[in-house]
Amino acid sequence: MVHYIRFLKPPKLDIQKCIVRALVTITTDLGDDFYPADIGLYAAVINDASKESDTEWERILWKRGTRNAWIEIRKTQFEDTGSMRLLVSTQSTLAADTVFLSNLPEILSARCEVFRKEKPQAGDRVERRYRTSLGNQRAIYEDTGESIARHIWDAGIALTAFLSDIVLQPQQSSLVASVLTKTKSYRPGVLELGSGCGIVGLEIAQICSQCDVILTDLPDAMENLSYNVSKVMGSNLAVGNVVTAVLDWDDANPKIMQGHRYDLVIVSDCTYNADSIPALVRKLAAVIDEWPAALIVVSMKVRHDSEAVFFDLMAAAGFIIAEHSAITLPDQQRADSGQELEVVDIYVFGSN
Repeated sequence: MVHYIRFLKPPKLDIQKCIVRALVTITTDLGDDFYPADIGLYAAVINDASKESDTEWERILWKRGTRNAWIEIRKTQFEDTGSMRLLVSTQSTLAADTVFLSNLPEILSARCEVFRKEKPQAGDRVERRYRTSLGNQRAIYEDTGESIARHIWDAGIALTAFLSDIVLQPQQSSLVASVLTKTKSYRPGVLELGSGCGIVGLEIAQICSQCDVILTDLPDAMENLSYNVSKVMGSNLAVGNVVTAVLDWDDANPKIMQGHRYDLVIVSDCTYNADSIPALVRKLAAVIDEWPAALIVVSMKVRHDSEAVFFDLMAAAGFIIAEHSAITLPDQQRADSGQELEVVDIYVFGSN
């Protein structure tokens, strides 16, 4: 499984003592388990002008059985001007993490928001920098803290890698790749349900600059989701048109379902709560009622047996599985002990 370095509290600069302090953890996407082995972490205070050769790294040992680790970086002095960040990684490098289908990260690094002498405490967001097989560096912002809300999850990581990989295949056999890459006389429409931080929907927007992408979630996710969208839309990259909207799956007739073309519907890590699955399937069926040719892409890491009801309800609603891929998640501890590795299943559904 993927583990995530998280700041439990925003890093803070002690100006008088010239120390940057932070409390970090290495945990799963749900925050229900911690990295189970000793591992070295590397931390550095950096800025936008930092070079690999000039970066001073502090090594911290994460001990098996612990829940958090303190980081203290002492310097003789900090620059009088300029913004600083604290980067924490399992490698002493400024390079972004790789999110390749053939090389998913076991532990994702973290960069805090900027701090400086006149603003000694970092903000409440953490940045994940990563690179997909398409080459360009990406960035997604999450909330600081242990809450599972407003964080990226394993199925989102796997689906992001999967999408960027299939569009590069010389023989594009995937139905999804044809939606995202083939020239059309119209702008393909993409709807994502339960977008969270937006990592999957924003990857699609960067894959398909001709797409209209709508990212949806509940109100408490909107601020961070909109922030991530603004960062991508304000970049120099060629991206599709991206908007956000509040969507409650129990809302019978939301405006966002009206007046839009949908060729692709994305659902990532949304089946973990079995109680919400009936509403999810009803919403997917409502899209297909309007756009029968639309494809439904579901990325899921099964956490409970109760999630099986999703497939029963999808079949009852007239959906069929057109494609299936299983993405193995990295886990050195399980591999060394001979345990079965966790997988993320990616299903492409069509309608009868």
